[in-house]
Amino acid sequence: MPRILITNDDGIYSRGLRAAVEAVKDLGEVYVVAPLFQRSASGRAMTLHRPLRAKLIDVPGAKVAYGLDGMPVDCVIFALARFTDFDLAISGINLGENLSTEITVSGTASAAIETATHGIPSIAVSLEVDWRKTLSEGEGIDFSVASHFLRRIAKAVLERGFPDGVDMLNVNVPRDATPETEIVVTRLARRRYRPTIEERIDPRGHPYYWIVGRKCEKFEPGTDAYALKVERKVSVTPINIDMTARVDFENLYKLLIL
Repeated sequence: MPRILITNDDGIYSRGLRAAVEAVKDLGEVYVVAPLFQRSASGRAMTLHRPLRAKLIDVPGAKVAYGLDGMPVDCVIFALARFTDFDLAISGINLGENLSTEITVSGTASAAIETATHGIPSIAVSLEVDWRKTLSEGEGIDFSVASHFLRRIAKAVLERGFPDGVDMLNVNVPRDATPETEIVVTRLARRRYRPTIEERIDPRGHPYYWIVGRKCEKFEPGTDAYALKVERKVSVTPINIDMTARVDFENLYKLLIL
């Protein structure tokens, strides 16, 4: 029976993670290792300067589930050390979309990238939600359609694997999607936010800062952001973790010779 690892960055108590387990529990043995706390936007951070604590958690549908007081990538490392190899890794279902080249900031996508570096076919799946709910545990959010697409894609990957050159899939589901919503294969948009800082003054008169993002509203056709935000389709972006630019190395070498 296939072995499936499920993790996320919203935390082990997220309803999105529970929905992911429910979606694929009959496709294989499900193992869960996820953060005990909210870890959104943690990227590929690892915990190297303190010990990690793990706690057994009851997650219906999972063979075993651990909550870890670390980052999503820590969870992947823990899972591989404790349970060895997996046939498929799933990160999500995330509360809020993960789009564009900014997926490297996402703990959801980065967990899938980490499992992909170990040769495990990986899927990061995210559901578009109201931004005010992105740091919640998912109360009142309907994950049924996102679960439908996750199961459909996971089943296909387990049966047929990935084409050469694909290490993971980044899946984004519109909030108004139905099971009949079209799936499109996309590329990453170049950028979705322009980060900046917002300065405020505390009660003692000292400045402090929030990092905020200014949204880019125009997206190129064929990108994940265009598919989700404009076409209202399910975006599936194939990702290769080799970030080497596909350029003529000889020409680049000549360019660099001063």
